[in-house]
Amino acid sequence: MPGTKPGKEETEGAMGRENRRSPRVDVSIPVRIIIHDKAGNTALAESTGRISDISRYGLRLTIGQAQIGQWHIFYSFQENEKQNLCLKVQAEGTGPGEIPDFELPVRPVWFDRRLSHPGKPFQLGMEFLCEPAKEVLDWLNRMIGEGRQPQRSSWWARLLGR
Repeated sequence: MPGTKPGKEETEGAMGRENRRSPRVDVSIPVRIIIHDKAGNTALAESTGRISDISRYGLRLTIGQAQIGQWHIFYSFQENEKQNLCLKVQAEGTGPGEIPDFELPVRPVWFDRRLSHPGKPFQLGMEFLCEPAKEVLDWLNRMIGEGRQPQRSSWWARLLGR
């Protein structure tokens, strides 16, 4: 398709066409949000949220409040040299389709507020600061391969039945 970049997934979003490095998988996974000192030895603050979608390079996090302790989850972690942000998932099941336990350092790259939803939650795009463990990548590959990634199309294509 003209205008697309090799290796990028094309999706239609509210703001128009987006290019992604990797397909996203829609999920609903509870997560602990932990703010550590830079050495990672001390947890300074904690909260909870939910992963709404995940890819090989990052995820979308939904949270009720943007403030965790004294830190704003987006602004406090832009070029922060003293603390880091980590997400921890604990698996609820052990079957082959279940997501494994993982903990990853992340960096927020965008945030928005969903004013039309009850509670007006915040959404944040989080970039992984290191590659996820092999088990997590294997799980993502299985999810994508099973077709659990919803097919998105433009309103024009849906109108024409394509």
